[in-house]
Amino acid sequence: MRNLSIVIQIAIINILVFSIFISIFIYKNYSIVSNQLVLLQNEKIDSIIKTITPIISINLTLGLEDNIKEIVNESIKLHKELIGIEVINNGNEVIYENINSDIKNAKMYNIILEDTIIKSKIGELKVFYTFSSIYSKLLSEFYQFLAFMAIFFILSLLISSFLIKQNLKPLIKLKESMKNYSLHKNNTLKEDNFKNEISVINNSAIKMIKKIEEELEKRILYEKEIMQKNRLASMGEMLDNIAHQWRQPLMKINAIVLNTDRSIELKKYDEKYLQDRLNDISQAVFYMSNTIDTFREFLNPLKIKHIFEIKQTIEKSINVLNTLLKDVDINITEKEIYLDAYESEFMQVIISILSNSIEIFKEREIKEKSININIYENDNNYLINIEDNAGGIKTEIIDKIFEPYFTTKHKSGGTGMGLYISKLIMQTSFKGDIKVQNKDDRAIFILEIPKGKEF
Repeated sequence: MRNLSIVIQIAIINILVFSIFISIFIYKNYSIVSNQLVLLQNEKIDSIIKTITPIISINLTLGLEDNIKEIVNESIKLHKELIGIEVINNGNEVIYENINSDIKNAKMYNIILEDTIIKSKIGELKVFYTFSSIYSKLLSEFYQFLAFMAIFFILSLLISSFLIKQNLKPLIKLKESMKNYSLHKNNTLKEDNFKNEISVINNSAIKMIKKIEEELEKRILYEKEIMQKNRLASMGEMLDNIAHQWRQPLMKINAIVLNTDRSIELKKYDEKYLQDRLNDISQAVFYMSNTIDTFREFLNPLKIKHIFEIKQTIEKSINVLNTLLKDVDINITEKEIYLDAYESEFMQVIISILSNSIEIFKEREIKEKSININIYENDNNYLINIEDNAGGIKTEIIDKIFEPYFTTKHKSGGTGMGLYISKLIMQTSFKGDIKVQNKDDRAIFILEIPKGKEF
């Protein structure tokens, strides 16, 4: 019933209610009319018998059998209810009978015939009668009534359906508009000019939709602003990381230059010595250049989709945090999975989770730090589990860590947006999700990316 349209549901209810009402009405009226007609018919039969009985008695007393025949025949002819009459004398002999139909199911009226003078029994009068004629008339009237009621019912159903459909037209329009509704399309949802209840509901729904659109637009702008701020904050952190990672190769290049300069002054060099020093400088520059390429890929503001291998991208993310992860034992499974998606955003999620582990390691002063990254798949999803041994997440805050501006890093000035943005990226850019759970002394972040979806 719930799957049917409102018009059909109302029509079914109308049919049921009307049918019950008509059934009760017909039953009551049929019983009343039938009883009344039976009563009238009994009275009629009684009147006929009372009329013919004295006449037959007189003629039987006088032995006028021909008159009796005429009376019987005339009575049957005049009254359709009578289907047979028998006149019997005291010797149980049938003086005359006229049976014009089967009397098996007929009713019988038995009258004692008396002498009109001395009042003694001279015979019997048997009258056979039926109500078939009256019932056939009643049935005919009943069928006519049913036909009239059926026509009336069909007309009322058509009129009520038309009126209901007309009144529901605004809601039907709204339903059709909502089927093809999209926030990014030019939708033509218009308020209705009428003032009935359906129009009020329709107009309220349209106002609500417009309000939702406004709130969604505000939300989208807010999230874009938050993501931009988070990216700027990440850029600051990444520049700090670049400075850390460049310091060692720069010092190495400086030392090579000083030593080479000293060797040249003292004339303690040969061609092989110079070639080796140039190779050392080239390796240091290559390392610095590679670092720049990795950071540039991460900080690319354009959402460019391309195919990348998950493990390789995770390794790039680790390289970004190289100096901060130098004393952390990192293990990655060898599962090879390719995605056609936004690599820079995937890196941002990985870096955010790893940065969270780094902060907890530092806060809890974990000596032997380890992070295990497990890449696998099931029938529906690609999954990446990232777990650290920093003691897990406190039970009272585990449900809040993906909320915006939630942070426990008061001293280090954390923004509390990293994990929130990560969840947003997983849900919007990858149509997946990110979850977290504790297992023993480990916090496990689970990234779910559905298979077969276009990102």
